Amino acid sequence: PDQPPRVASLSPREQECLQWVCRGKSSADIGIILTLSPRTVDSYLEKVCSKLRVRTRIEAVAAAVRLGLIDPG
Repeated sequence: PDQPPRVASLSPREQECLQWVCRGKSSADIGIILTLSPRTVDSYLEKVCSKLRVRTRIEAVAAAVRLGLIDPG
């Protein structure tokens, strides 16, 4: 049987990037909003996916909402 993953902790910046993904923003958009390069945004989101053990940013959003790490509203 699968072990439930222990709840990952995301940095404030990782949460912020993921929150913007949840609102439909691209890495370029998020970079402009947070004054980061799109590559830096992608790096944060890659770390999020790794921590949440998912492959895509959409899966990361779903997992983070389910775990209460970001607010879908």
